Amino acid sequence: NPRANATILTLAGGTGLGDGFFILANSFMERYSFICFNYPLGFTDNESLSDAIAGLIKHLKAKDVYLWGQSYGGLIAQITAKRHPEAVTGLILTSTASLSNNIGFSGMKCLVGMISEEKEKKNIRTSKMLPMPLLPALMDAAFKRHLKNDPAALNVVRGMLEHVRKDMTNEYFAHMDHLLGDLRNHIGTHKKEDLAYLDGKVLIIEPDDDNTFTPDIKDALIEIMPSPTVVRDISGGHLAMLFNTEKYIGIINNFMDAQCLD
Repeated sequence: NPRANATILTLAGGTGLGDGFFILANSFMERYSFICFNYPLGFTDNESLSDAIAGLIKHLKAKDVYLWGQSYGGLIAQITAKRHPEAVTGLILTSTASLSNNIGFSGMKCLVGMISEEKEKKNIRTSKMLPMPLLPALMDAAFKRHLKNDPAALNVVRGMLEHVRKDMTNEYFAHMDHLLGDLRNHIGTHKKEDLAYLDGKVLIIEPDDDNTFTPDIKDALIEIMPSPTVVRDISGGHLAMLFNTEKYIGIINNFMDAQCLD
């Protein structure tokens, strides 16, 4: 968008299917430049992926870039911000965890349980055996249960699901399991000073009804960020982005409107 004074770059969660963000794109494209992609198969660890993201930002000459990371995407956003401060203006972190060196025992136990080597191998075996032709139907049934009282939202989510269907492959999901496992090399490595340059330029959305991560993980994320804007009062759990889209968009637009952008 040549008239925009900021760029939002979206980073998807554990499915890696960034095209799902396009259900929100129409609301953002009039206000911001918008970068969205699936994580390429060629980058097999989080450091090389973050370097590629920064390289893309520089190649496109994108200005005032805010990384919007959902779940796993929030973690790769933090890795990218730490490694490439020259490429990142701010962060929008939604339903995600922290890589802080100040996470409590229950939080570390939670994270290790998600990304241990044993869990990674198990997830890869499962991903390789998933009956991909059935997966969209199973996901559709799950969305239908959650959105039974909101047919308009259900239609939007179904459109998103149809859009990403072609990218749902056993190889791709196993690739994402490997990237998630590689997070073992980053847990506990981030310090408050690593992200001090983002003072006042971080939005954290952690729905109170999202129990994916323990409270001390959420607290550690808030504590490590410099003067973040924090929103907890939004329903929809881990997928509030899809199940409470209008409120989500409003929160992000209000945050971006408050940023001092030339």
